[in-house]
Amino acid sequence: MAPEDERAECIPVSEGGTTLNQRPWAKNFIGLEQAQQYNRGTFETGAKKGQAVTIAVIDSGVAAAREDVFGSRLLDGYDAWDANAKGKCDSAQDGHGTAVAAIAAGGPIGVQGNEDFIGVAPEANILPIRVFAGGDGGDVEKSKVVAQAIRDAVDHDADVINVSSVMLKTDELAAAVAYAIENNVVMVAATGNDTQHMDDTSIEADKQTFYPANYPEVIAVGAHNPSGNWYEGTNFGANIDLLAPGQELAYPFAGGEGDWLTGNGTSFAAPFVAGAAALLKGEYGSEATPAWIQQRLQETAIHPPNEFNIYQGHGILNVGAALTAPVDQDEVVSDTASQAPTEAPSATPIAEEDRDSIAGLDPDYDPLRTEKAIAWASVGGSIVLVTLVLVLRKILPKGRRRGWRPGTRKADLVPVKTVTD
Repeated sequence: MAPEDERAECIPVSEGGTTLNQRPWAKNFIGLEQAQQYNRGTFETGAKKGQAVTIAVIDSGVAAAREDVFGSRLLDGYDAWDANAKGKCDSAQDGHGTAVAAIAAGGPIGVQGNEDFIGVAPEANILPIRVFAGGDGGDVEKSKVVAQAIRDAVDHDADVINVSSVMLKTDELAAAVAYAIENNVVMVAATGNDTQHMDDTSIEADKQTFYPANYPEVIAVGAHNPSGNWYEGTNFGANIDLLAPGQELAYPFAGGEGDWLTGNGTSFAAPFVAGAAALLKGEYGSEATPAWIQQRLQETAIHPPNEFNIYQGHGILNVGAALTAPVDQDEVVSDTASQAPTEAPSATPIAEEDRDSIAGLDPDYDPLRTEKAIAWASVGGSIVLVTLVLVLRKILPKGRRRGWRPGTRKADLVPVKTVTD
């Protein structure tokens, strides 16, 4: 708990929400409907078969008032300032923790089959851990608090942990991340929104708030907009893994049922990946390792032209492909799943005025599109040729029996009218 003189009852945010004024775009972009036909956040195999996957959200709390979003899947968690709240109160003015939890595992809102909103893993449980009140910094003390929260989440059976905040690296934080990985818990974190190079050692030490995302074993998530373009606030570097939807996002607001907000940032991109990790855990079992899940999401992403760069990582999250592409079952439980190749760190990022040259990634892009078009054209041409041969084999013999010969057309039997006529 926080020092006694800092403890206070959590006052939930209640104002600031609006009515839904846009059509949520992210689920179609990442292939969510396809993925959810395979898994929705429940273990299908392994030691936890039949149980819900648990996603720990280390944030500003998650509003129990949004029962329409979470139902009974919001577990009793932890609140560093108010033990009685159990993490189920969101005090942040933007409902930050509630938004993160809803994106990762919110239930469907709206008409079935045409929902206004649905989280990535709508059958998963949420374990809320409130260590941010909203607008908190990422100093050394906060880093140590988050480290304790990570350990607490592991000890309370989290399968996936989402940290949508950034802070300084500390020995405690590094050890907590290692503890999670050792216990087969997937770590997902936002890279942050300051457009900084996370590998730039010239940045003052007390301003290198890039962690836990910048630890290699953590799945580091940047953001993209509805067109697939890199969100310009994203912190970048050699350890960035993926981009996920993070701009112009409508999400359920903590203030009350029917309320919405629209937000931007890597904070909201990270839970898309945490939800995807929960689906993979559910589909392939609790024994699926963090290393394999990280690799799986990298390999099935919509890649940039050079497979990896320090801005887009391995590309855009494609949860549909992650759940449906062929799987090597031996790798699912391997701690040594091979890491996809990465670009060497660069201390010289693209100049700010040139960052529009970072190509957007097309969710419908197919690297074999040209080859497939040629192949289908060849198939079509072959079908036409075979059809023509078969037709001619029927027509020519009949024509010969009727006396048809090349160049032997008989004169017209109708008399030609002359001028004198």
